[in-house]
Amino acid sequence: MVLSTKIPVAQFLVKAIIIILLFSGFITNFLPASFKGLSTAIIDFLFVAVLIHLLIHLIYGYFHTRRVDKTFFKIASIWLFLFFCTVLKLSFLDNNPIVERILGLRNNLIYAVLIIYIPFLIKIEKRLYVIYNLLLTIGLFLVVFSLLQFSLASKLPESLMVVRGESNFSFYGTSIIRPTALIGNTIIFASFTIILFSAYLAKYLYKPKRKDLFLIALIATANIFTFTRASLVGMVLVFIVTFFLRYGRFTVSFIRNIAIIFVTIIISALMLGYIYQDSFIIRRLTGQEASTQGSTNEHINQIIHSVKYLKQNYIAGAGVGSQGASGAMEDKIITDGYWFQLFLENGIVLGLFYFIFYSYCIIYAIRSFYSSDNIWIKQLCITFIASSAYFFFASFLNSAFAGRPNFIVYWLLFGLIISQNIIDKKSNGFSSN
Repeated sequence: MVLSTKIPVAQFLVKAIIIILLFSGFITNFLPASFKGLSTAIIDFLFVAVLIHLLIHLIYGYFHTRRVDKTFFKIASIWLFLFFCTVLKLSFLDNNPIVERILGLRNNLIYAVLIIYIPFLIKIEKRLYVIYNLLLTIGLFLVVFSLLQFSLASKLPESLMVVRGESNFSFYGTSIIRPTALIGNTIIFASFTIILFSAYLAKYLYKPKRKDLFLIALIATANIFTFTRASLVGMVLVFIVTFFLRYGRFTVSFIRNIAIIFVTIIISALMLGYIYQDSFIIRRLTGQEASTQGSTNEHINQIIHSVKYLKQNYIAGAGVGSQGASGAMEDKIITDGYWFQLFLENGIVLGLFYFIFYSYCIIYAIRSFYSSDNIWIKQLCITFIASSAYFFFASFLNSAFAGRPNFIVYWLLFGLIISQNIIDKKSNGFSSN
């Protein structure tokens, strides 16, 4: 019975997570106020179901001597190691509230369990592709919705502009309302568009279609309308990484051409910046706009305070869950900058373990990209690598990576890569160990 139902149940749970995750703002806003937090509760329930379902199959596989792929075993072992170390730390070293610690464990690791769950229980390529297409389809809906938010901001009700309990994201002295697509704040949404931009750009470079080119332009427009500096730079970074992976060759002619393109882009950007130096977006990018200056100064002060605190508490840090979304606002040392939050929560040693794990996943994706002939795996790897390049850079400036939609989608992508690799390995006659 267990074996006969594993794939449908797994696919249903993953698809349900995607749907509830990306439509969480709509669920919050269009249900009575007493149901506030329902979407989070449903997502957490689904992840508990994922853990239980995974555990049942792991126990079943153990007693029936089921063989597993070496890559899966390695990734699962690292996840369990981080889980064990984190539980030890929050049990014996942390002094922050127990609820914060539990929620921190959920945010840092439970929400990443799809990297184990998908490869172990979904082993049919078509089912993986259905999950991926669902993600992109809903993502495009949110992009179109965000464009309506931006263009009709003065006419739409607040329930269609921001998640209940939050205020509109705007700039001091302007009428600009920044879109959120109701999946979080503007920065979280802007970073989500980076994932979509990476996915559709990778898709277009392997199978050029006018429709995909139009969708890339649509996603880029939505990103620009968020006026988020990190994601605006991130689009350029994603573009460079994606093109290098697709066409890069370590030859003199390629390096020369890249240098020419790079210099042309820089000169063009400087010329546009000079011509439109008085425009809002240029003042925003160059840090001249009033709201931007205040935000930058506050962020620098928070970084200085976080580094000072970490120097004095380098082993225990401030406690798991104390800095992210689960921490009490009045007790937070830093409200932006995921890397600083990660090390503040976990301390230097455990924080370094997390960082090494993130780096390992990127290296795995790079190796998969160059070793596979499967175009879809290459597209998945480009999406993951390019998104990682952005998040690694942006995490010094903001905490968009820790936003629930981005964090879960990011690890879902990596789970798809592992699962597809295992499928290809078996189809090519390589046995699991």
